Amino acid sequence: MNFLRMIATISILAALSGCAHQITLTNDVSKLPALETAPLDKHVALVITEEQSSTEFTTPGGGGDKVSYRPYRDLEVPMYVALSRVFKDVTKLKSTPDAATIQKEKLDYIVTPTIKTTSSSKSLMTWPPTDFSITLSCTVADPSGQTVVAPTVTGAGHAEWSDIKHNFSVAGQRATAEAISKLQEALANAPELRQ
Repeated sequence: MNFLRMIATISILAALSGCAHQITLTNDVSKLPALETAPLDKHVALVITEEQSSTEFTTPGGGGDKVSYRPYRDLEVPMYVALSRVFKDVTKLKSTPDAATIQKEKLDYIVTPTIKTTSSSKSLMTWPPTDFSITLSCTVADPSGQTVVAPTVTGAGHAEWSDIKHNFSVAGQRATAEAISKLQEALANAPELRQ
């Protein structure tokens, strides 16, 4: 009887393998740690295009399944919150601003993010990832297009079954929180941005 159950379980897992389950990488942004320094008196634009927002990533989950998510869409609000803590004024744009927009908005910097992710799980029975990482690179350029700073940070999130059973996305959300926290610290401590 146990052998038949094992065969049935393997059959179900095989049938389900390759599925991509939706998760979200953002949780409560109010829980992101605050900075101890005052915001810099600068106006910056965060550029995330429509194409980036709609781009879906698919990475491994558990049990042979996969997870899918839209990292640029999910990280837009946390990045905006982080930039708002570093800079006095932040504007969200859907495309790289032209000279007229830069002048009209009086932009000091244009911030363009690049996101890479990985996920994995040792579980053979459940699909949510138990480990997740986000590498977030942000190019901060001046109005002429010259790069001022380009910090790259990585956030890692781990979750046990006791966490996952309440929130399938928890590993990814923990990775997001760590990456955003590191990003705002890196930008706040960049001497190049204080000129």
